[in-house]
Amino acid sequence: MRRALLAIATLLTISASPTFAGYIIIRVLLEGGDTGDNELFPGSPGSPPGLPSTASSPFGPPGPGKMRPGGRQPMPSFGPGMPGPMGMPGTPGAPGQHHREIDHTHAVVVLIPLEADLVSRTLDSKRPFDAENNPTYRKFSLPYYGQRLQAALFVDSSTIQLYTDLLDKPGPKKTRGTEMRQKHYQWTQKKDNPRLLYDAMILAIESGFIRDLSAARTGTPRMDAITFAQELLDVAAEKKLTLTPEVEQFVKAWGQMSKAVTTPATQPSNAEDWKSLLDATNVRVDGHYALIYWDSTESEVTRRSVQLNDNFTAFYLWYATRGVVLPVPDKPLVAVIAKQGPAMRPLHVALDGLPMQSDAFYSAAHNLLVLSPERLDGTGQTFLRQTQQVFVKGLTRDRLLAGEIPKLDHTGEKGSKPEDVARANTLAVVEKLVVEESEVAAVSREGTRQLLFASGVLPKHVTLPNWLTQGALNFFTRPRGPAYITKGDHQAFMTVAFTTGYGVPNYVLQSYYHDLERNKELNPNPVRLLQLILSDAYFAGIKDGQDPDPTPPRKKKKHANPNTPPGTGPGPMPGTLPGPGPMPLLPGPGGMVPGMGPGAQPESDDEDPIALLREKRQRLTIKAQATSWALYYYLANARPNELKQYIAELNKLPRDLPIDGQTAYNTFVRVFGLAATGSTLPDPDRMKRFAKDWLDYVSIVPRTSIDIPLIVPEPKKVDPKNPMFPMPGTFPMPGNRGPRPGGN
Repeated sequence: MRRALLAIATLLTISASPTFAGYIIIRVLLEGGDTGDNELFPGSPGSPPGLPSTASSPFGPPGPGKMRPGGRQPMPSFGPGMPGPMGMPGTPGAPGQHHREIDHTHAVVVLIPLEADLVSRTLDSKRPFDAENNPTYRKFSLPYYGQRLQAALFVDSSTIQLYTDLLDKPGPKKTRGTEMRQKHYQWTQKKDNPRLLYDAMILAIESGFIRDLSAARTGTPRMDAITFAQELLDVAAEKKLTLTPEVEQFVKAWGQMSKAVTTPATQPSNAEDWKSLLDATNVRVDGHYALIYWDSTESEVTRRSVQLNDNFTAFYLWYATRGVVLPVPDKPLVAVIAKQGPAMRPLHVALDGLPMQSDAFYSAAHNLLVLSPERLDGTGQTFLRQTQQVFVKGLTRDRLLAGEIPKLDHTGEKGSKPEDVARANTLAVVEKLVVEESEVAAVSREGTRQLLFASGVLPKHVTLPNWLTQGALNFFTRPRGPAYITKGDHQAFMTVAFTTGYGVPNYVLQSYYHDLERNKELNPNPVRLLQLILSDAYFAGIKDGQDPDPTPPRKKKKHANPNTPPGTGPGPMPGTLPGPGPMPLLPGPGGMVPGMGPGAQPESDDEDPIALLREKRQRLTIKAQATSWALYYYLANARPNELKQYIAELNKLPRDLPIDGQTAYNTFVRVFGLAATGSTLPDPDRMKRFAKDWLDYVSIVPRTSIDIPLIVPEPKKVDPKNPMFPMPGTFPMPGNRGPRPGGN
């Protein structure tokens, strides 16, 4: 009976497929300047967008009058009536015009899956249309932890941009969610091919659909990875169908772990002791985690618990797909939600936490995960601070997102202005998604670090090579994106992914890796490249900015007119990489510095040495993280048994002592059979063959992301009566074929 109901519900879902489905991108450009540094940890640089931050730095921000790498660039003023891309008025003008500064990195970006029509409706759906007091806006809704968020779409193309490039991606009327449900529906039609059910489960894992929280609210059957995994166990138990080797491997492994993973931990934790030591207020035990917190709201604690337990389940599900059975902790793992963002620093020091590389850290000495209650990077802090200003006039986030609209009045005297309400509604939903993305990135990184130790995948008492630890963490991290690259004639792109999940490539690092390749930033000798990674040479060079690779040849900037100042001319700013991140956007993998393209070098020798050092360190951060991810991704998928043996051999080395690069390299050569016969020295031919196999493998890994060309924002039109908000009117939007009325 249960299966029949499930099939009927799935059929209804498929047959009622939306007339509109796809992805939209909302990009919010922030006001004012931003050093890009970690605001709550001054002097501590982060990393390029999407990357874990580097180690703490003794260097402060650039001196006065200096331009930081990847920071604000001179941008031409907009000439009246000047043609632009897609008919957008106000593109960069002709030589000799006045310039203003723009920082493409100073923005937040969210990619939103839509499975319903994006239709125009009155702002207040309970009142009739009124062009002044109740105009129409395009509206959408999306699920959020068992709720449904409602939003009116406000776009002005100067502070809020809309990109519709992905409305027909991954296919017409498709999202990853509809693809997953379609795959499961195909299984329900005959139920004679378990591989279809297995593929639906894999798609759910790769897309991050671990638990379907909306099922309880809507009364529909659950469509998620856990449900599909249990169905596979049921099918196997009936012994009526033949399982493929891959499915049988999963069933055997998951059958041994599923009960321990899907039911709460059975033994008590030491969370109460930590609560007392930290002078915290509350402890909540849920599933496999005990959360310690102070004044976090009920919704925040619930959300964090869901994120942690979903990451826990996905971790074991992924290993089960590889036929690997791991021990499951019988005690809840302990996590702390810090009272405030600034409290992270004293907690980090007191608990001897590992280097902070996201909005969380892990203390290996105490097996404790500490989560920040807010974003710590400069861009995130600026966005949240500026968004807060929008809601000081009585508008409420939760009410707007629930579809409750306050009294409207276009004059602002007897109610709120419609454009103010619509703008606040859009910012409220962006804020929810920006915060969630950062939280998921932190949990999937540092939470996975805790799991790697708890499950025995990585040894607890050996200081492993950086490339191995960072590669493993980046393998499981659901990155906070997007990534930013340049192509061709310095055209800036943002790299976004339809969704992040487990087992798929880390799309940010995959994008940066291919950018390194494209700009010839990787060592041209594959064997040498492998040696540098295995010996941690790139990570070692970050501190002093010493790249062990040859310096790329200097590229001179090209100007269409010798009298044209840098950065002028048509199109988006050349040499500018946009994007949010924990530190000032670094020159991309082309060695970019302000106003320069890939591989270019500073033309002046009197550049600020601190800024230049920061640029070098950031370039090496990209290279170190991207190459370590690429090597680990290959080993985990193509040579998992040798990888496991390599880690076991490292575990035999003296405990609590750092492993030097040469020892780690020699161990790798021995375990992977790369030594010459009868010798411990590497065999040149075997090394060359291994390096080629690795690079060939990484080059053909399918991309799960897409590069979107960035559009230079229009100049802000200010309402003189209300300078906080742009003027309503007709604005074109990136990715659209023309202007939309009403600023939406």
